[in-house]
Amino acid sequence: MSTVFPDAPHDALDQAVINMHRSREALGLAVEALEVPVSAQMARGVQTTENAWRDIESEFGMLTGTEVAALLGSNAKSATGFATDRRKAGKLLGIKRRNAFLYPAFQVDPRVGEVRPVIPALLEIIERHARSAEDLTQWLCAHTGQLDDDRPVDRLNEPATVLEAAENHYGVQW
Repeated sequence: MSTVFPDAPHDALDQAVINMHRSREALGLAVEALEVPVSAQMARGVQTTENAWRDIESEFGMLTGTEVAALLGSNAKSATGFATDRRKAGKLLGIKRRNAFLYPAFQVDPRVGEVRPVIPALLEIIERHARSAEDLTQWLCAHTGQLDDDRPVDRLNEPATVLEAAENHYGVQW
């Protein structure tokens, strides 16, 4: 809780100011706890990444293991175990957020209640190129020139196109 503003109802502008002060206070404490200086560029990069995660969660939703199991019609005794097993087998995209694995909802085709077939193939590509599920999720949700400035997530029903773009993105040697 902020030491500057007590919790109380406010209009939108007041709430925005309070949130700004709380954010500054929390970030200040985090930076203060580090043993090394943090560059402005590094702090900005961390902020940009966190904002991207929040945008992804807001637009698509992040599912728990239990929610994934329900969507996919699992009869497993452990719903979270079902999602974990699928993630470890390279059949489900799971990312670590808030000390738990969450599953971007865009990977499940709600019409058929299955993981989109392109997802395991994308997971194979990042495995081959030693990249993370977090990196793949961010790439899927970012505009790319390889797809005429579309986002790969918006073209998941065009697997060959998305896989070619992913291979071109991750397979580039500089």
